[in-house]
Amino acid sequence: MNIWRINLKPDAKKNVDSHQFCMENKIVGIGWPVANVLAPVSWKKYLEAAEEQYKGDGHKGWRKAINIMKNRMYKDDLIWTRDSKGIYSLGRIMSDWCYDGSNSYLDADIVNFRECEWYKIGTVDAIPGKIVNSFIPPATVQQVRSSAVMIFSQLIYNEKNKSNFYKVDKLSSKNIFDLLSPDDCEDVLAIYLQEKYNYYLIPSSCKKTTPAYEYTLINAKTNKCAIAQVRSGNESLNIDGYSKYDTRVYLFATSGNYLGQPKANITTVEPEEIRKFLYEYTHLLPKKMKVWVNMSR
Repeated sequence: MNIWRINLKPDAKKNVDSHQFCMENKIVGIGWPVANVLAPVSWKKYLEAAEEQYKGDGHKGWRKAINIMKNRMYKDDLIWTRDSKGIYSLGRIMSDWCYDGSNSYLDADIVNFRECEWYKIGTVDAIPGKIVNSFIPPATVQQVRSSAVMIFSQLIYNEKNKSNFYKVDKLSSKNIFDLLSPDDCEDVLAIYLQEKYNYYLIPSSCKKTTPAYEYTLINAKTNKCAIAQVRSGNESLNIDGYSKYDTRVYLFATSGNYLGQPKANITTVEPEEIRKFLYEYTHLLPKKMKVWVNMSR
């Protein structure tokens, strides 16, 4: 099975909420309707008309989205979406591809769809970071590749469905960074530095106006300042980009990918060190982070 995420924000008619339309009709879908094709619309009819109607550079997203909706998505796959208020929902795919060109579906710009059983899950604090991050790219629909996210999604579905529909493997601690959000990763590095190296975080330094680093800290013993930068997911950090700073620098990439040459004042923190800290010092963590750690303990 696969895990997907979809942006239900197509070119809907004014005052029509596509997200609500999908929830109420127990479907998940995309737009790209075709003109002058009489119902019922077979896949062959749709594809022939759509390839003519959506050819050209202005419709690059069509082919990828429709290929997923028709060919790559399967019954019992799970799919995430969120509404304009940031509430996340999880759905289970219940049918093969369908097409409906009637007025209500056209108004919502949801014409290519699958039946879907939806459950409202909650706000970002209840959602793994890997899922939250997957909504950053503008693609309409895409796969979320993570064994931790798959297990989490199956567990949540079973809980909401009050069943053991999915036979769920146990979450592993090696997947913990897929569950943590970028903000979680910033927080755990700050807690780590305070606990292990006697630093105090300067709250006013945690501003997005300093994109080169996340925050400033001061050492309780030496009174010297330090800065820290964090990258989550598959992103890397370049040591050379911090050589201009005449202070202690801590770099943490959850991928463990550090580029450039070592510098005496720059410390790269290995993911295994932070992973170990998470499980040894769980009592120091914020509530949400404790949930992820305990799920994968």
